[in-house]
Amino acid sequence: MKLQVKRVRFGDCAVLEGRRSRLVVDCGGSSQAPDGSLSARDFAYAAIAAQVDDLLPTHILISHLHPNHYRGFLALGENCPPLFRTGAQVGTAYLPWTLLGGKAALAPAFARLYLAAPPRTLAHGLARELLELLARLEEEAEELRPVQAGDVLPLDGQKLEVLWPRTETALSRLPLSGGQSFLEADGPMEELCRAALAGAPLGGELLEVAAKLEEALAAYFLLLHGEALAAPARRGALSRLNQLRAQADQLRRTLWGEELRPPYPPWLRPLSAFAQRQAALLEDALEACGVVLQWRDKVLLPGDAPAPVLELLQSEGRFHPRYAVVKLPCHGTQGCHFPAIPPADRYILSNGGYRRFPVEGAVLEGLAQASPDCAFLCTDAHLRPAEDCRYACREGRCHPACVPITDAQAVIPL
Repeated sequence: MKLQVKRVRFGDCAVLEGRRSRLVVDCGGSSQAPDGSLSARDFAYAAIAAQVDDLLPTHILISHLHPNHYRGFLALGENCPPLFRTGAQVGTAYLPWTLLGGKAALAPAFARLYLAAPPRTLAHGLARELLELLARLEEEAEELRPVQAGDVLPLDGQKLEVLWPRTETALSRLPLSGGQSFLEADGPMEELCRAALAGAPLGGELLEVAAKLEEALAAYFLLLHGEALAAPARRGALSRLNQLRAQADQLRRTLWGEELRPPYPPWLRPLSAFAQRQAALLEDALEACGVVLQWRDKVLLPGDAPAPVLELLQSEGRFHPRYAVVKLPCHGTQGCHFPAIPPADRYILSNGGYRRFPVEGAVLEGLAQASPDCAFLCTDAHLRPAEDCRYACREGRCHPACVPITDAQAVIPL
């Protein structure tokens, strides 16, 4: 088994590959190609395109439903000529489990964002790209399988262990948003959304479509978490969802126009303010429900798991004392809670090209102190260290433990 660390700038993409199959864990980024020749989606997909197109069976795992971890997968199948297509591009697509008490707990927040968020914003992209992802995976994956804590993923005769999510804990117990659980913080959002939509032009029609869109998305999520035999019904639910999405898009074009940008008119500002708040809550929930995956004491891939999740797993003794490789959550930014990250020989530092979220110097110093012999495999932050790494900006050089990746990927035998 070997681990390939792909360079996708501010984003994650790693490949666990054996002799008979491989697993691509995330393929997304917020950065276009350095020379601007490829969009963020196409740039991320280019990192895995050759492997998806070869003869080795390929499976994918999306650690959590945030675009900068799956955006590249939106290009699945686009470069495969119809005459050469023999079936789906990938085998199993593993997704994080999001049901809570038999209900699609995140469907309402996604539906609200899709209706309320201004166009060309990260908030609207959070919902829009999810619907694009679901449609793409239905076409390009042989099987869709949500996973949760306790599941085991087979790969080339090995067993990959899913440590997280546990949605009941993630959404109703862990302090995420201002010290509240997601369910507590999200409770008032439905009424706030209704008030914002009702005060906008076409408010009545927007409210009607919002209710239908939420119902359709919830129905799809329930079928997604059901038996594999539910695939035909799931595709029917997706068709219904896409019909409602078309209605919503027509209303949104009338409401926002094609070129409307901030500052928004007074009657649209409540929608914009609501969308920002809803997106922040939903992002917290998506990270808390993300997949934390490990293979023995070789690899730990925690997605962007927040501090409460890492601390809980650490307190329960779920981590090994030391790993060969650990991917740093949140790209080594200030969101990376390093005290709860276990010691490792190598840490993957997947950052670069997005100056809003640079590598945090305290993260590097804290991890290096806990693991004095560790190395930081830096994918891209070393290209613009003064902008993308606060340690380098402060010290005028990379951290002594940093190992810049200068090829298209780093290959680590395990």
